Amino acid sequence: MKKMSAQALARQQGVSKIGLITLLLLLTLFITVGLKVGPVYVDHNLVTGVCQELVDSGEAASLTVPEIRNRVGAALRVNNVSGFDVSSIRKRMENNAAIITVTYERRVELFGNLDVVAKFDSLIQ
Repeated sequence: MKKMSAQALARQQGVSKIGLITLLLLLTLFITVGLKVGPVYVDHNLVTGVCQELVDSGEAASLTVPEIRNRVGAALRVNNVSGFDVSSIRKRMENNAAIITVTYERRVELFGNLDVVAKFDSLIQ
């Protein structure tokens, strides 16, 4: 192996304290945002997934809106999802095919007086 000279060792530098603190603050910020905002999107994917299954199986065409809302509500209870209002689920028929719309917004407190608002408007056909 090659031995490093004293000059080469003197030129090497590590991260500064300010750089390390900045890195830790940014990492903490991204983790905090991810842990608070991520579940909102996971919940939305669950709701739209249940609605998509109803449309794909053809059940949505024969179900009424309250029945669809009950199905989605049951899936949300099983998956321990709270804070979703099933009244934001609507259904319409077009060419004998059911189209379900899910339109709502979720507000998540990030920290202090800073909130994140996620608006969802999904059309499932």
